[in-house]
Amino acid sequence: MVVTGKCSTPQINNRRSRRMGRYIGVDLHKNMVCFLEGESGEKVFEKYKLEDVEMFRQTLTPDDEVGVETTTNTRFFVSKIRDRVKAVRVINPLQFKVISQSAKKTDRNDSELIAIFLSKGMLPEVRMKDENYSELESLAGTRDKLVKLKTSLKNKIHNILGAQGIITKREFMSSDKGLNKVLSYSVSNVARLELEVIVDQIKSLNEG
Repeated sequence: MVVTGKCSTPQINNRRSRRMGRYIGVDLHKNMVCFLEGESGEKVFEKYKLEDVEMFRQTLTPDDEVGVETTTNTRFFVSKIRDRVKAVRVINPLQFKVISQSAKKTDRNDSELIAIFLSKGMLPEVRMKDENYSELESLAGTRDKLVKLKTSLKNKIHNILGAQGIITKREFMSSDKGLNKVLSYSVSNVARLELEVIVDQIKSLNEG
């Protein structure tokens, strides 16, 4: 997260912001925050690690608005600061990239752009999914990856056996009996080692 400007401490900025709100651009990728004074346009940059979010939270006031791009940890970040500020705007990264890619890239640039576009009401927002829905979606995604991994491993077994002159059908590997049969074939030592590792992985996935 980054913050921009001439002020050396956020505390000075906070006193001012009690009279006027700030527009705060947060780049979670780079731990950069940009505080943009609402009236003067003065910028102040600060750097906070995600684990310092409580410290960052203490610099916020009820008149502040925060803009942040969607990342894997945006939900956590927003949950920590939402009750401290006037609004949190979560950015649609696909639409905002059209803007940011045309600008000069620096460590501070993304957070500054977010703050500026936030101040002008021009940030393309995205609605955050309900937490339960998001977790179920993540679970479904994990299951899909595991199914694809298992299919890939079975294809690998098929190819290894084929290279040893053994023709098989993929379907016979759908049970432990079929997987055990894979290990009964006469193959080279290296191929056997590879098959043992793959069969073990498939069995572990089946148990899960």
